[in-house]
Amino acid sequence: MNKVMIAVEGISDEGAVRSILRECGLSVNMVQGKGGKSSLLKKLPAYNQAARFMPWFVLVDMDSVDDCVVANVREWLPAPAEQMVFRVAVTELESWLLADREAVADFLGVSASKVPRNPDLLQDPKQEIINLARKSRRRDVREGLVPRPSSGASVGPTYASDIRDFGFRLWRPRVAAEESPSLARCLQRVEQLAATLAGR
Repeated sequence: MNKVMIAVEGISDEGAVRSILRECGLSVNMVQGKGGKSSLLKKLPAYNQAARFMPWFVLVDMDSVDDCVVANVREWLPAPAEQMVFRVAVTELESWLLADREAVADFLGVSASKVPRNPDLLQDPKQEIINLARKSRRRDVREGLVPRPSSGASVGPTYASDIRDFGFRLWRPRVAAEESPSLARCLQRVEQLAATLAGR
């Protein structure tokens, strides 16, 4: 199985990226980034240079439904290397996770009917997950994912690790891609990379 270097904004993204690669017959060599979006974009030229010699998958969030993905990609990486897969999640990785409605409902302990459709259109998918977690039947979900009122945090204490584990263990990229066009395009691009690597 061919291995791919990956770079993500934070640890919560890592599990889903591993699942996407696994779905396409690839595995992770090493994880880079995890210092936020601005830090990752600063390092993107170096990652792209490295992709001349080894395959890379880099994922960032678009963060706003008002942004233009194509324009941002052209600005951030105008000349991607042959082995570079640079993708932008619309609007955040959490929108891709929400696209697997049954799995995310089971993970959060809520009814699937409460999980919104068309997740790529959500302005703040992360907040949507937190709002769903507030309604959870499970205390560990409420206490782990929902920020404590006096903490000043935007997410709960175990949010990042719980989302990472969900993305890797329970989330189904193929199912989610049926609800998320941006994820479907991502899978298609990773499959192209896998086919290229398999042909060598």
